[in-house]
Amino acid sequence: MTEQRQHVRYQVEFPAIFAGASSGLGIVYNLGMGGCKVVSNLPVKTGTRFTVHLQIPEQPIAITIQAATVQWTLKHEFGVEFHEMLEQERTRLGQFLATQANIVP
Repeated sequence: MTEQRQHVRYQVEFPAIFAGASSGLGIVYNLGMGGCKVVSNLPVKTGTRFTVHLQIPEQPIAITIQAATVQWTLKHEFGVEFHEMLEQERTRLGQFLATQANIVP
């Protein structure tokens, strides 16, 4: 199986809050403009939709993704695809990613 991502992923490590049918806390371990990988005890299923609040270090206000969907799950990990975010949130996310050097292949 070959992964086909539209966006480059960067290695990060910070908390995120998920709100929706499933709500809770997770740790983001890689991040791109189109999604992220999360480690969490939050029980989610593929297709679960929620709002994601990225608690990026040194930013006093979380970056909010208004709509995201779980694309895959594996034990305590899951992948999230971002669907909707305000333009200013997209800009903030892009500015943060521009400071990250460790690209995940």
